[in-house]
Amino acid sequence: MKSILNFFLRSFIAVNITIIIGLVAFFGFDATIWISLFIGILGGIISNYFLKWRFHQRFLKENQLSSKDYIYIKNNLKEAHLKIKRLNKALLGVRSIHSARQLSKLNRIASKIYLIVKKEPRRFYQSERFFFYHLDSIVELSEQYVFLTKQQINDPQVRRSLSDAEQTLDNLIKSTNDDLLLLLSNDINQLNLELDVAKQTITRENNFFPKERS
Repeated sequence: MKSILNFFLRSFIAVNITIIIGLVAFFGFDATIWISLFIGILGGIISNYFLKWRFHQRFLKENQLSSKDYIYIKNNLKEAHLKIKRLNKALLGVRSIHSARQLSKLNRIASKIYLIVKKEPRRFYQSERFFFYHLDSIVELSEQYVFLTKQQINDPQVRRSLSDAEQTLDNLIKSTNDDLLLLLSNDINQLNLELDVAKQTITRENNFFPKERS
């Protein structure tokens, strides 16, 4: 949402600068209408790129990231997005209700982590375990599990393998949920701090202004 607002703001400013520069060139310097239009458009393009650069620099500063760090995180997020799409595809091929619930839960948690980090890239380093280990395991295991279930092979060893896969998916649900909790740990601590302050404020108010007994 913020990026969309920045885009409209840049566009609004660039259009106004285009008009102003064009009018100044036309009326102030007696330039032809075509030259004035060209200068105005050129000024608008330059101002748009400058504003885009400034907004990006502010975004990096807010997230305490260098340009190199941001590119690194952005590339990892692109890869994660593709993996989550593969997980969605695997979910569509699940045949059992239990497995569908497992993959749906994994997809939901993975999507939450992805969207949080996409919005605030600085959080990426709190979730490296998820992006580099758990997400890969989830996708590879889910795809292989769905593929084998579609073959409908009636073999004891295959059934054991599928049962082990389901158990591992349960473990991955717990691991990714832990990843999400770790990602939100600062927010949880901040909430607890605010709750403590609010409770102390209420206690002080009750001590200074005791309720009248009826």
